[in-house]
Amino acid sequence: MRSQSFVITGMTCANCVNTVSKTLNQSDKIMEATVNLATEKAKIVADDNISDQEIINLVEKAGYGAIVNDKAHHEKIARQAAKKARNLALSFWIALILTLPLVVAMFADIFGVHANWVMFLHEPIVQLILATPVQFVIGWRFYVGAYHALRNKSANMDVLVALGTSVAYFSSLILAVFMSQANALNFESSMVIITLVVMGKLLEHNAKEKTTQAITGLMSSRATFVHTESTDLAIEEVQMGQVIRILPGEKVPLDAMILSGKASFDESILTGEALPVVKMDDEVIFEGTINLDGEVKAVVVHDLNDSTISRMVEMMSEAQGSKPNIQKLADKISGIFVPVVLVIALITFIATWAVSGILLTAIMHSVAVLVIACPCALGLATPTAIISGTGLAAKNGLLIKNANALELAGLVKTVFFDKTGTITTGEFELTDFKLLTESEKVTDSFNSIEEKMASDEFKLLASLEAHSNHPLAKSLKFQGDLYELTDLSELAGRGLSAKINGQEYFAGNDKLMTDLNLSVPETDDTVIYLANKEKLLAMAVFSSSLKDDALKTIQTLQKRGLKTVMLTGDNQNSAEKIQKLVHLDEVKSGLRPEEKAEIVQNSSNSMMVGDGINDAIALASATVGLAMATGSDIAMEAGDVTVTSGQLHKISTFFEVAKKTISKIKQNYFWAFVYNVIGIPLAAFGLLNPMLAAAAMSLSSVSVILNSLLLTKTKIKNVE
Repeated sequence: MRSQSFVITGMTCANCVNTVSKTLNQSDKIMEATVNLATEKAKIVADDNISDQEIINLVEKAGYGAIVNDKAHHEKIARQAAKKARNLALSFWIALILTLPLVVAMFADIFGVHANWVMFLHEPIVQLILATPVQFVIGWRFYVGAYHALRNKSANMDVLVALGTSVAYFSSLILAVFMSQANALNFESSMVIITLVVMGKLLEHNAKEKTTQAITGLMSSRATFVHTESTDLAIEEVQMGQVIRILPGEKVPLDAMILSGKASFDESILTGEALPVVKMDDEVIFEGTINLDGEVKAVVVHDLNDSTISRMVEMMSEAQGSKPNIQKLADKISGIFVPVVLVIALITFIATWAVSGILLTAIMHSVAVLVIACPCALGLATPTAIISGTGLAAKNGLLIKNANALELAGLVKTVFFDKTGTITTGEFELTDFKLLTESEKVTDSFNSIEEKMASDEFKLLASLEAHSNHPLAKSLKFQGDLYELTDLSELAGRGLSAKINGQEYFAGNDKLMTDLNLSVPETDDTVIYLANKEKLLAMAVFSSSLKDDALKTIQTLQKRGLKTVMLTGDNQNSAEKIQKLVHLDEVKSGLRPEEKAEIVQNSSNSMMVGDGINDAIALASATVGLAMATGSDIAMEAGDVTVTSGQLHKISTFFEVAKKTISKIKQNYFWAFVYNVIGIPLAAFGLLNPMLAAAAMSLSSVSVILNSLLLTKTKIKNVE
């Protein structure tokens, strides 16, 4: 038994997924086939005696394409994705260029402009020349999708678009050719629908490609070669059990266990925390982390395919597939509306022919039913509102990359937050400076932080830390001249030492103080100690700096009935301090990236808010992933929405934009149905001829477009 992943091409909706899944699962040689529309992939567990080509043949038999998803085919997959993006972009621009003249002419006519150029654009032959390539070249994909859906005994968005645009196109053709009604043509209705839906598919494809870019970013963050005991090797050549060396300033190339040496490691890629972690003998160091200050010798415990970044890449690939497969509102409506309209038109034809005995009258009445019921307005309802919604979001500092996020926002019950860079600024601030007596007791000899920072002990500490790359050192903002240092020495994983005026001083963590046989006060704070060889002199106390709008944002979300949870790689004490400050419902600490993602995946209907590489998998796994633009590019590529300013209160703004967008979509469907409810009975009883039905259909489409445009004028109240 083996497992293999395939990229599936040609899927456009949930019905396509069902078709591929059903075809694969019917094979006796396939144990399980899971197909995902979001990732356009199928994961298959099959017998060893079925080849990849046989599986591909099964998919092709169902009417779709398949490519083996492995390293050997990545280049081909990337080429196909790029080709699809180019084709969609070209289709959109061609459709837009051909559609705009007729849309301009339509609005010119509405506002009473009757210039020669408007009259020219109203000529049936001109409209036919512009509309035909959009309908049958650009729009061919919808006929193909509709064919597959109908073959699967269902009706989806493709059926809606194909039927709606075909009725608009052919009714306009009939009016122009047989009834000489040039002013009642509706070619622009079909063209606008095709143009907007193609644009939506282009945006959707680009959103999917962002996840691929996030994976590429993760892959590029790994080391390319490794120092062994005797030579340098390409990372692909290194095996488990091999001994390697990691020098100061280098990335750890593979997961390994330290055999000798001590060093501080920047593990922010895993934890998101800025503070380095000291590692020594028998402790594991992880791929992608950075050795800051000491050489270590280590034995490889995971090879390239099973090391930390490889696991993160695999989880990122699978995370997109863990999002809920929503059935779009248009798919739901079309599944009911399209069959009902076709039945009404058929009944009208049969009844009219039976009563009147005149075939032409029966045809005219049934055509009028199809024209008035033409789902052009239904086809416009969602894309026009989404375009306006994303525009409104952009005006409010939110970039919507995945339009599904606007619909999924209403499902969210829990909001997960990263700590560093999301709730906090990612920087530390000095909150206190304490002098220590000979018995290591804190003495409060100063009244204010300003007095403390003017002390000689603070100047001593600042002089030492000015030569450190440690994140805490940057928070010691000393004003004035520093002491000159001699015999400066970095103490790996502990701090540094130097002589000032002939006296040796030490600055660093509690491990350094222990090495000096000095005891330190019990504290949960983040501190730097200052000491000489005989005694502890002072301690600088630091805390994470909260974002100004953190508390207000959390409170606003809780008022919405949302649960707020912080997921952090930091320790429990630090996490609980932040929880108390911003009143979070819950915190989970000491988490690695895969643990964050697992928590998010296990919580249905969740939002993840983060900014770091370590948040990328969780962002991709969440129902809605919201990334801060102030953080990592990989995080932004993994998220569905980007907050351009990094301000937390924009989360509430997003929920408001989503709510108003969905409300506008529902309004659009209401207006589309109003015309149908009134018009279909009139058309069925012969009270509306095809020309009047076409005019009503056009008015319905215009109503939907104008209603959507009103969304861009909506004011969103920001909570700051």
